[in-house]
Amino acid sequence: MSGCLITFEGGEGVGKSTQIKHLEQKLRNDGHDVLTTREPGGTPAAEKIRVLLSDPEHGGKWSDHAELLLMFVARAEHIKDVINPALNAGKVILCDRYIDSTRVYQGHLGNISFDFITTLEQHIIGQTVPHLTFLLDLSADEAMKRVHARGASDHYDHGDRAFYKKLRDGFLQIAAQEERIKTINGLQDEASIAAQIYTQAKEHLHEHV
Repeated sequence: MSGCLITFEGGEGVGKSTQIKHLEQKLRNDGHDVLTTREPGGTPAAEKIRVLLSDPEHGGKWSDHAELLLMFVARAEHIKDVINPALNAGKVILCDRYIDSTRVYQGHLGNISFDFITTLEQHIIGQTVPHLTFLLDLSADEAMKRVHARGASDHYDHGDRAFYKKLRDGFLQIAAQEERIKTINGLQDEASIAAQIYTQAKEHLHEHV
């Protein structure tokens, strides 16, 4: 595979979608063939699973293991139909959430065995791991403030401060173990965050693509 998979991670309200748009435009201006996608989602079938996961009636009522398996069903299709073909075509893929979100939401928050999650990763993901990951980091209080300001869209948005703190701690724990993850202070202004992400992405692409 000759392309590059760049993922964006973080808790609720950290601004991932905004920063993906900034990086997409900058990389396109540099001449890169860029594909933006998201998880769960990215394919018609996976988008339907996304709707199921956040459905007003069923969202938040799935068992932890059912939610995890739905995530991996969507991911298997996403990898097969979108990510791997794009990598083989030499594209730069910008993905809003990927394996680290599963490790945190279903692992740290859902208390599912990391051994079980790792086994699923080995079979479903294989070698399709991110080349570079940006973790947008916010305090629990700031994350709650932003989510409440924008309005709740799914069951994750109704968490209390302990939920947001555990969410943040989970991401930071993974970031400390994974060299590919670059942690960005999400309290900075939008332009400063975008500039840091672009600089690091450009350096990575120059060295590895």
